[in-house]
Amino acid sequence: MSILAAIAFDPHIRGLLVVGVGVVVLIGSIYLILATNTGIRNGLLITLAALAGWCLIMGATWWMYGIGLRGADPTWIQEEINYTRDDAVLTEVVEGLPRTEDLSDPAEIYADYLAENPEVLEKVEAAEGEGYVPESLTKVATLIPELKVELDDELGDWRLLPESDARRGDAVAAADATLIEAEAFGEATGGGYTVHDVYFSGGKSAAEPESIPGEQNVFERVWNRVAQTGQVKNPPLYAAVTVQKNVEQTVAPGEAPPTPQADENAELVTVILQRDLGNRRLIPALFTIFVGILFAVFTWMLHTRDKRLQDARSNWDPSKAA
Repeated sequence: MSILAAIAFDPHIRGLLVVGVGVVVLIGSIYLILATNTGIRNGLLITLAALAGWCLIMGATWWMYGIGLRGADPTWIQEEINYTRDDAVLTEVVEGLPRTEDLSDPAEIYADYLAENPEVLEKVEAAEGEGYVPESLTKVATLIPELKVELDDELGDWRLLPESDARRGDAVAAADATLIEAEAFGEATGGGYTVHDVYFSGGKSAAEPESIPGEQNVFERVWNRVAQTGQVKNPPLYAAVTVQKNVEQTVAPGEAPPTPQADENAELVTVILQRDLGNRRLIPALFTIFVGILFAVFTWMLHTRDKRLQDARSNWDPSKAA
């Protein structure tokens, strides 16, 4: 009774027993029916071949969609934290990233574009309010996608991610975890600094989304999809997230915390990350190949038994048997 009580209170052992009993009952019942109709050995081969075939279909589905028994998901890996661009960078590709102060001023290029395209002003003011002035290049690229093309030309091998790009949030979250772990701003969490711009470099060029929505026709999108699939090797993908420490503000008891403001006198900190693609489909691929081999072996054994049985029947002489 003590053993049964221990099993009842251990969900891990109980789960293993439930799965084990289910496998024995389901597969065992099928084997029992086949064994009574085709014989013990032939019934076992048919059962194993059917089980391997079912696992082959399931493994192929896992492999195709990256679900089920899968490996590690893609993630960002910390390369370095550059506290000032005056210092040498350890990651070689970052040397080609221009300093923020060497790039165009967000307010100037924003004002020049609105001067040439006044019809855009109403759309911007409806989204951000009257008299809005962008404080970062990311805001400019988000509000006016046409300017992102010009900014990418200034960046060389790097490209700027607007706020609408889902990859930006993933990179910022990884940078937050890196800064908190390294205590780059003391014990301050993500509210102790402001994220400015996120830059990408490398990766598959065909996988890049459109800078301006609708700029690619159907044939260009299809060709990019084909080129992305045909490019087996994945070039290294880097992300550079620039952050700046916030101004320390005092909050009176009972008052709502003020809006965080970046300290303009503080240095821009650049977090360098590299994309690790993981091995999400490796485990289901190995599983599919393994059960596929088993399926081929079991079906070959069944085929061999059928051939031997067919030869024995064709060579059987009733007169000699009598």
